[in-house]
Amino acid sequence: MKNMLFVFNPNSGKAQLKNSLMKIIQIFSNADYEVTVYPTKAALDGYEKIKASKGLYDIIVCSGGDGTLNEVVSAVITYGDEKVPIGYIPSGSTNDFAKSLGIPSDKIRAAYNVVSGESFSCDIGIINDRRYFNYVAAFGAFTEVSWNTPQKTKNALGHNAYILEGIRQVGNLKPYQVRFSFDDEEIAGECIYAMVYNSFSVGGMKNISGQNVELDDGKLNLMIVYRPDNAVDFSVMLADLVTKNPNSKFIANYEISDLIVESDSDIDWVLDGEYGGSHKKVHIQAMPQAMKIAVPAETIPQEK
Repeated sequence: MKNMLFVFNPNSGKAQLKNSLMKIIQIFSNADYEVTVYPTKAALDGYEKIKASKGLYDIIVCSGGDGTLNEVVSAVITYGDEKVPIGYIPSGSTNDFAKSLGIPSDKIRAAYNVVSGESFSCDIGIINDRRYFNYVAAFGAFTEVSWNTPQKTKNALGHNAYILEGIRQVGNLKPYQVRFSFDDEEIAGECIYAMVYNSFSVGGMKNISGQNVELDDGKLNLMIVYRPDNAVDFSVMLADLVTKNPNSKFIANYEISDLIVESDSDIDWVLDGEYGGSHKKVHIQAMPQAMKIAVPAETIPQEK
């Protein structure tokens, strides 16, 4: 019999996991796992529990939103060369990363995927040599929405909560004077948003960049959205974003593996939907195939 640690956030999404919890545990037990169940009590509680459990479990399974999965991956990374497989049952409001991995949104199907899926080694990112992100590190327009929107609002309205909070912030768009350095390039300018990501979906928007994204190629993707000068330019910028215009003068996309982002003043960053600190300089690196996670065997992640 194998040992499983099942960590879940009881407040994630609309807190509907409780309706499926016993069935999920039964699925794990029937697959010959001895299951230890651990409901988290506060932010980073799951991280500390998993970090202290090195060597005790054959698989770590979690249920929650993108932030919960971030805690699990960050804790497992501390195990070093011992890459314990991860299972994920998404129960957040948006679940961007689960969609990219092809993990079912239905919790029972996701549980079956944990015990019967195929292991997929996925790239992740690290910022300033200490904080990890599974799929996105971003700053600028609307990034505060994910961590400023109250959990009760997210539970009540789901993904619409982010949309409503974003609409409230439209009038507060702030330009940032930023310099991006990677490979042999250095790019400077005023932007209203930038993100480094490894996902097909960000903020509920599928195929957001319009370019090919591979989750296991050792590369991350950089998107920069430059400041529009007026209302007309702003409309054009939004249209370019929606249509993924490859010739847009407002939106630029790059592949990176090592990136430095510098600004004259502190900028708030968001990592996988959670506050990632305020920095004048960040160093972001790709960690090739650093996370081993169960995905449906018939849908090894590839952009469609």
